[in-house]
Parts: sequence; C-alpha cells; structure tokens
Amino acid sequence: MATSMSLQHREEIMRLLIITLAVILLMLPAQAHVPGVAEGDVIVVPDAEKSYAWYGSLDDPDEADQYLLTAGEGTEIRLSISTPDQGVSPSAALIGPGIAGQDPLPDFITVPQGQGSILIPAEEEPVVSYEPFTPMAMYEVSSFSTAAPVDGEYTVMVFGDEGRYILATGFLEEFSLTEWLLIPVSVLSVRNWQGQSVFLNLVPILGAVIIGAWWFRNRIAAPQWPGIWLLVIAGFAYIGSGILVFAQMIIAGLLTGPVPSMILTALFATIPVILGLVLIRIAVKTGPSPSYADRVKMAVLGILGLIFWAGLIAGPVLAMAASLVPGRTSQI
Repeated sequence: MATSMSLQHREEIMRLLIITLAVILLMLPAQAHVPGVAEGDVIVVPDAEKSYAWYGSLDDPDEADQYLLTAGEGTEIRLSISTPDQGVSPSAALIGPGIAGQDPLPDFITVPQGQGSILIPAEEEPVVSYEPFTPMAMYEVSSFSTAAPVDGEYTVMVFGDEGRYILATGFLEEFSLTEWLLIPVSVLSVRNWQGQSVFLNLVPILGAVIIGAWWFRNRIAAPQWPGIWLLVIAGFAYIGSGILVFAQMIIAGLLTGPVPSMILTALFATIPVILGLVLIRIAVKTGPSPSYADRVKMAVLGILGLIFWAGLIAGPVLAMAASLVPGRTSQI
C-alpha cells in the first residue's frame, strides 16, 4: 500500500512537471518585452537588439525624452511607439553617425555635427491593439526599422503630444532570470504609470487571502501542522493574482474587444489559480506532519509560482518556506 501511494505521488509530480514544460514551450513564440518605466529625460538602453518596452510620458510639447543605444554596423535598429491614451500621437526621431541627410526636427532638438536624423512621424489614425502580457489596450502610433550604417551610439528622441507613451526597442524576445522573476513588480510599476492605484491592484490578492483564510479557519479549526498557514496564504495569493490578471484583461477588452492573444493572457491567469488550488488541497489534507512527497510538491509549486508570476513573489516564497517547516511528529 505504501509503495502504491508513493508511486501515485510521483506520478502526480511528473504530470505537473510535464504540463508545465508543455505550457512553457507553447509560450516561447509569443512576443514579450522587458518592461521598464522611464525615469528622467535620458535613458540608456542596455542592448539595442534585446526587446524592451519603455513606459514614459511627455509633460510639455516642447520637450523630448532621449534614449541612447549602441549598435554595431549592420545591426537592426527596431523601434515602435504606442500609447494607452486616445488622441496622443508622439513622434520620434533617430539621430546618429552615418545617417544620410537630416529630416527637419523641432528647434529644441539639436543634431550633433556630422550626424544625420530620420523623422518617424505618428500615424494619422493609430490602430488599437492588445498587449497580452501586461495586459493592456494601446494605440499603435508608429513603427520603424533600419540597419545601423556604422558602429556608434544612436539617439532616439520622443517628442510631440503631451501624454503617456510606450517606446519598444529591439527585436530579440528574451529575459534574464532576474527580469523574468521580477515581472510582477515591474507590472505594478506599469499600473502606477497608467494612473491605477497600486493598492487597488493588490485588492484581489489581499481579498483572496482574507476570504480564503476565513474559509480555511472554519473548515479546519485547529490545524496540527505549524506550516499550514504559510501554505494557505500562498495558495490564495496565487488565486488572487490570477483573478487580477483576468480583471485587467477584461478592462483592456472593453476597448479592444475579444482578440486571439487574450488566450495567452487567460492561460497566464488560469495557471496561478490551478497552482493555488493544488496548494490549498495539500493544506486541507495535511495532518500533523506532511509527507516527503507533499513537501516536494510544495517546493515545486513554489518554483512554478515564480515562473508563472503567481502570488506576487511572496506567495511562491511562502510555499517553498512551508516545505521546510518541520512536522509535530517524526515521519516513519
């Protein structure tokens, strides 16, 4: 009997891992940008080829934000501008060495001697689109691509209409481990840039934890394992983060209507909910001391929570911490 139960636990863990790997493979073709809220008037782009999304704003029509990027000869310089605000259509310009000619630019933009400039005007009628990872509705203002004529530092100037804009640079859709894990924090910064209250964005998570803890307390009045509350809080934090993504998708959909890329958003919202339900299931059936198989599940679910942005980082940390809390009786 013990051997049969052990095999059953192993099969559950393997199924969980296989499903996760399959989902990750499905996500690889999706387009995503490393998000960053632009602070200051001059921003250094770390890599001209890597895809970044810079969330900025213009407070004055006679000002310009500068983005500096270094590119080797022949490297593609790919740029696009979008905005969440209807009627806001900032323009852009690429300035740098080896660019033939100088397109007319506003007087407050200076082109260094020996360099050229290319004006990237805004579309007359920007098209509304949907960004699945944030998620967010936005208007596509302009796009541009060219090969760097020579090695050197190039400047992207964003100017024109007052308001918020998103400048996307690069084309390689890749993340470092740190960038991927910190996406939930970056998204909160983006919500603040959008004008949304950070506290209101945390309400679904806090609400799920409070309601879930009340439900669990009524179900199990006297939990025997000390780590059970870490697991419960983690599980409901996972669920709350999934609810938050669904809510943001619905808000964006009010402008864009249903679009195919919402399937990707729904996937990212559903996975934390499923992982949270599994954590809660483990908590409900755990006695005074979790089995080793359950502890492995807790740790794996914590890692998966980090991968799928569940529970705002704190949830996965609590799940992994719970896997290390000793039981009240020794396991045989």
